[in-house]
Amino acid sequence: MNLTRRLLNTAYVGAYALVERTIPFWPIEWIERLQRYRLRAIIRHAYDSVPFYRQALDERGLRPNDFRTVQDLSKLPLIDGTTVWTDPEAFLSTRYSDDSRSGFYSAGSASGVPRQIYWDNVSLLRKLAYHERDRPVLDRLAGPGSRQSRVYILPPEATGFRLRAFWESATLIPRRYRQSYVLSSEQPFDTVADRINLVRPKLIASYGSYAEHFFRFLADRHMTIPLPRVWAYGADTISPSGRELIENTFGCRTYSTYQSTETGRLGFQCEQRQGFHLNIDLCAVRLVDEDGRTVRPGELGEVVISNLHNRAMVLLNYRLGDWGVMASEACSCGRSLPVLDSLEGRTGEVLRFPDGRIMTGLALGSSCKEQLKSMIQVQIVQPASGWVKWRIVPFSSADREALRRDLLDRCRLVLGEDTPVEVEFVEEIPSTPQGKFIRVVSHVEAPDTPGPITQGES
Repeated sequence: MNLTRRLLNTAYVGAYALVERTIPFWPIEWIERLQRYRLRAIIRHAYDSVPFYRQALDERGLRPNDFRTVQDLSKLPLIDGTTVWTDPEAFLSTRYSDDSRSGFYSAGSASGVPRQIYWDNVSLLRKLAYHERDRPVLDRLAGPGSRQSRVYILPPEATGFRLRAFWESATLIPRRYRQSYVLSSEQPFDTVADRINLVRPKLIASYGSYAEHFFRFLADRHMTIPLPRVWAYGADTISPSGRELIENTFGCRTYSTYQSTETGRLGFQCEQRQGFHLNIDLCAVRLVDEDGRTVRPGELGEVVISNLHNRAMVLLNYRLGDWGVMASEACSCGRSLPVLDSLEGRTGEVLRFPDGRIMTGLALGSSCKEQLKSMIQVQIVQPASGWVKWRIVPFSSADREALRRDLLDRCRLVLGEDTPVEVEFVEEIPSTPQGKFIRVVSHVEAPDTPGPITQGES
């Protein structure tokens, strides 16, 4: 890209960034007005150029003018990854060619299979400006000079690297906004610890599961290194016991964003680090039960998104595969964006029992957090309904039999006396090729009639 175009793009992003920093504090009525504007625009665009949505509207006797608020999105069919990847071309806009769009692979957390998501290049530029919404939070938590002292620990093929490469080729980003150091998450923990000791960063960013296992590695070996003020994470989560270890034992703050290749930056934490402020003007969010009915605030439901700003590949009413709970009250930080109170794991990380109960893997892990403190990695396997098997990498100094006994006793209380539970100690539980850790491996199919969802203890 020539210098003139890069200069124009930089000015374009800079102008957007000035506004984006203020949007989280706008009155909610203003944000919802912007949401409605983007909703109507994406519906018109989808009807005119995206085969799936033109057919969906025609079959239902609908026209773009029938969509005035995000509640009207319920008139469209619910879709998921299987729907999209059965015929991905049907979700691509005919207005964008390979020269005007870019493809990024999702990590395939719900299916285990990476899928390519296309974004139009203008939306990719704007994503750089959208990061201004939560940048002040991270700067405040990490402290002065943190932008020049950051380490990113990610798999080589991570979407973030490709996105950064696009921004650097399309704009003239000031050097202070670029990452300081990059480490591969495939390197041994010893090597990463040595590098952190040398760089002494104020902020480190990684996947959530990587952070948790790295700190458990440090605890197991009683290692002391100069830790950053903040460890930021995304892509997947840290368990309650892992967060307690990082923050209470090591004194390192954790900070998370909620994002995916399909949505971009869906939400972010504020200074209180409780829940995610949702960018609802960019991506509409609702939580549904297994029949697709919207649940009320405070109830656990599956996250359904509608991306309102990506024009190259339109995804509306898309089941993202996460479970979450919406907050019933506004956050006291002063931001008007609604809050996703908690994330409870992915659809594929749900345990099912013969009596109809459903429990997320994070909920079960939270209920057993005291018993899991002395474990480096934990994975739950459910070969059949009502049967739970723990695969555990313990600290080297741990009393394995005591751990087994305590965990089995706790599971009898949480799951019931009739639930068979096994504990297997292993040397390592590998991550996926995309660098994510699979917390639950379930071979149980969803029943026709869903049962109540158990959230577990906090």
